[in-house]
Amino acid sequence: MNRFLYKRQVYLDNNATTRVSKSVRRVMGRVLKYNWGNPSSGYYMGKRAARIIEKARQQVADSINAHSHELYFTGCATESNNAALITLSNHFYPKKKKIITTPIEHPSIMNTLEFLQTQGVVVQLCPVDRYGFISLKELETLIDEETFLICCMFANNEIGSIQNIKEVSALAKSQNVLVLCDCVQALGKVPVDVKDLGVDYATFSAHKLYGPKGVGALYAKISTPLEPFIHGGHQEEGMRAGTESTHNIAGFGMACKDVKNLITNSEKTRRLKEQFIKQLKGIKPDIIINSPTDNCLPNTVSITFPNINIKELMMMLDYNGIAVSSGSACSSQLNKPSHVLKAIGLSDIAAAGTLRISFSKETSERDIRYTVKVIDNYLALAK
Repeated sequence: MNRFLYKRQVYLDNNATTRVSKSVRRVMGRVLKYNWGNPSSGYYMGKRAARIIEKARQQVADSINAHSHELYFTGCATESNNAALITLSNHFYPKKKKIITTPIEHPSIMNTLEFLQTQGVVVQLCPVDRYGFISLKELETLIDEETFLICCMFANNEIGSIQNIKEVSALAKSQNVLVLCDCVQALGKVPVDVKDLGVDYATFSAHKLYGPKGVGALYAKISTPLEPFIHGGHQEEGMRAGTESTHNIAGFGMACKDVKNLITNSEKTRRLKEQFIKQLKGIKPDIIINSPTDNCLPNTVSITFPNINIKELMMMLDYNGIAVSSGSACSSQLNKPSHVLKAIGLSDIAAAGTLRISFSKETSERDIRYTVKVIDNYLALAK
């Protein structure tokens, strides 16, 4: 059995969060040091901070092909999802009271919809197939005159499936229904053009693309309904009151400035993922890949290890400096099977034996070889 004289630090949980990039840290440091004025103040320091926010707003808007007036900064994507769902439900209910979504949405969608059901909103799930893709024909049968919103994520955080949002939007528009799209995992990995996708609302998070935690964004197309979701001051055009986190917003803008480079790098990431899967099958041929081959995030793979204690494997990986997850970080403390894996047909046992690996722009071939070797050592011990 191979023993490691030197442990490597290998971070393979980039769908949970990413390392803040050097360029983002530099921008944030300058703002914290020199531009700490209140953006709402009328004097020079305040106006300078306000200009930094508007520059970042334009940078984020440019990365998704939106107008800057369509973008509202929030504390995180969870807040953005809550804001869109709750304010839209308040706007339409009780004249219209139905939302259609998928069973593999992020917990910030699923749990908010569960709350809205207690307020009288009707929620219907459009089922997904083995790889997490929805059926447009099935979706069409669910739409009726009471439907006001379809909520469908662009790319799944656990298995990487990329939905055909453009066709979902076209179907929705033909029925006069709005579309909310969680784009958190997509931005920086695949092109996101809100105009081309045809969505009415979209949500984003900085820390998924090498930006800081504590800042997200809500895109709301001009002329679509949106009501204030935090009351108080005038900030964010009166939609979200509270003094803005200038340094985090500036960091978000800088992260979005690098989106084109990230997407260019995604092909390299995809090749690394394919190499990893091939090497892993070489040491354990019976692994099951839950992620689709096509229409999948280039950095994401969900793998079921039959007859393996996944908690022990994760502990072994962690001990050797390798960070992976068994699903969404927002659900990792819950002692129950992933709702995403259950929705695509996995049993409780299979779901409990599954790892999610998510690579980054910094992941190397050496990282992959080391990770496979550690897994191989564990398998030898587990026999």
